[in-house]
Amino acid sequence: MNYDVTARGDSRHPPGGAAGAGKPASVAAKAAAIDAAQARPLTWRTILKRALVVALAGATIYILLPKLIAVLGAWPRLSTLNPVWFTVALGCELASFTCNFALQRLALHTRAWFPVVTAGLAGNAVTDSLPGGDAAGAAVQFSMLATAGFDTDTAVGGLTAFSLLGIGGLLALPFSRCPPSWPAYRPAPALSIPPCSVSPGSPGSPSSA
Repeated sequence: MNYDVTARGDSRHPPGGAAGAGKPASVAAKAAAIDAAQARPLTWRTILKRALVVALAGATIYILLPKLIAVLGAWPRLSTLNPVWFTVALGCELASFTCNFALQRLALHTRAWFPVVTAGLAGNAVTDSLPGGDAAGAAVQFSMLATAGFDTDTAVGGLTAFSLLGIGGLLALPFSRCPPSWPAYRPAPALSIPPCSVSPGSPGSPSSA
């Protein structure tokens, strides 16, 4: 008996089968999308949206560029720092951020660290980068917390309570005086300069005129 090997091979691997049908279809779909985009001209609304995005990006760069230049200009000064004190300052800053985010977790009634830390860091970055960016930073932090699944009322109440605690701490600083038993700082006495006296016979006196 004679078998048609070509027919069997074609039946096993038919042209345009499932293995090669996806690529031509995707290429054809992309080509059709490109042709449709070229055939449809841009509307004024689309041009205005893109122009606003470009203008916003340019304004952001214009606002942030001086601060970036100042940071990059001060970067070589880090080489003059003492490594020991730099490590101590870094540890104190890390402890400060840890306490800050731990207090935010308590205010937001959650045990998760990641959403609280990321939202807080993003809000601080926006607040410190933009002039008058306190409102924008709070909005970014609230938006990230809402995206992470926090309840709106819980997020608003927690952030408000945390802000009030910060303001209360700042207002309490003048009242945090040292106890009377501690040695107080006494400034050095000012130099006493005697008043200039003019004798009657001196050249600058009225009688010598």
